[in-house]
Amino acid sequence: MANMTRSQYADMRASQLSIPQLVGKTISLNEGIRKDVYKDTKGNKTIGVGFNLEDTTNQPALDALGLNRDELKAGTRSLTDREVNELYKYSSMRAVKDAIAFDPNLQSRPANVQVAIIDMSFNLGLNKLKKFEKMKAALDVNDYNKAADEMKDSKWFKQVKSRGPRMVNIMRTGFTD
Repeated sequence: MANMTRSQYADMRASQLSIPQLVGKTISLNEGIRKDVYKDTKGNKTIGVGFNLEDTTNQPALDALGLNRDELKAGTRSLTDREVNELYKYSSMRAVKDAIAFDPNLQSRPANVQVAIIDMSFNLGLNKLKKFEKMKAALDVNDYNKAADEMKDSKWFKQVKSRGPRMVNIMRTGFTD
């Protein structure tokens, strides 16, 4: 999924995927999937599908799988496919919960808007997402173009490289490049 071509991405968008499937494919495209530790754009040691090993609030997910944070951070242990999936499941459930806390009307919004907000929640976490006050105000009046403008007019947009334009386009027009 991380190496998806534009054509494959377009096919995915055009298909009749459920919102959780769209979220999963979008997050995987934006984050990539790695079984070995790497540093994210902020220098945090990360593994799997954007699982931040530096964030101590993620410890319950590691404990549930019997994973040692220090081994993963040192690069002496890789993840199995099952472990990648379980850590992603933990992170995505947290992202959805945080997205709903940010926008209680999330589930009544168009699929593309839900995907954009959940992806931002996955990437930022609730505390940073809450700083998007103008975007939230635009969402409150169902002005998705203005919400997209507010996404674009942010430090986040400049930091996340191709993810920013992709998510702004999804927010604004649906699943298009």
